[in-house]
Amino acid sequence: MFEQSIIIVMLISIVRLSTPVVIGAMGGLFSELSGVMNLCAQGLMTLGAFFAMLGTYYTHNPWIGVLCGIAAGALGGLLNALITVEFGGNQNLFGLGLNMFAGGVTAYFMRVLFKSSISANVENLWNTSFLRGIPLVGPILSEFSPLVYIGIVLVGVVAFVIYRTPFGLRVRAVGNDPRTLETAGANVWRLRGLCVVLCGMIIGLAGAYLSLGQMSLYMDGMVAGKGMLAFIAVKMGQYTPWRITGMALLFGFFDALQMQLQMSTTIAFPTELVQTIPYVAAIIIMFLNSKVDMPKAIAKPYTKQKYNV
Repeated sequence: MFEQSIIIVMLISIVRLSTPVVIGAMGGLFSELSGVMNLCAQGLMTLGAFFAMLGTYYTHNPWIGVLCGIAAGALGGLLNALITVEFGGNQNLFGLGLNMFAGGVTAYFMRVLFKSSISANVENLWNTSFLRGIPLVGPILSEFSPLVYIGIVLVGVVAFVIYRTPFGLRVRAVGNDPRTLETAGANVWRLRGLCVVLCGMIIGLAGAYLSLGQMSLYMDGMVAGKGMLAFIAVKMGQYTPWRITGMALLFGFFDALQMQLQMSTTIAFPTELVQTIPYVAAIIIMFLNSKVDMPKAIAKPYTKQKYNV
């Protein structure tokens, strides 16, 4: 019974910890398939987490907070689209810059509003108690935030949109050969811009999960590399939603493992060393799976001036 309970706890932890990576990776998938590198996932997730908490703090409604997180991600995505898609700016530099900007601006507002690096507690979306009545699995299912189930549905929706709709076909085409697509009459800039904004909205939702689904507050650094893991999951999942989800669950396993090791009373490891486990695992996975078939036009700006459009 003890071993069974440990397994159940691990499974619950894996799902909880992998959810922001899964959701964030689904957003990054739209951006990267369209040809725009998504190195700003960390910053977008930070904005989503902070503004989701802030929206909840002022309205006392976590669902409005979630919408605020999505809106903050959308604004970050809009800025990304303006600089990298419309003006042809360097996608990698902008992504890294947004990550630093998001960390700095949220830390500033935390000091102004809460005089601390940790916000006040707010209403949360921790569990789905109405599922408790389901036989056998109800007590387990009720442990998850409703945002977990939204994330599961999101994976299926993204897979359907990308592989079963004309829009998905155009997204894949613009990431591989934007010139041909533009010649066929499509608006490359509008399509890429839409994908980048959509990416920001979805990653904003992932951030909202961190502050409202895993916790009931925001603290500086709480994203803790989840955005970068989402970025890596897209690559290692070969730009396929179900494979990306598998990679995110693998990262969630290592994250849950490091938490269990920290709480262990029989095995003594330095905390700082244990906390690196998910990121070391990500580096090893990248090394073992270094051949990634990326979109051919990724990180290559397609500007109107360049093509005299």
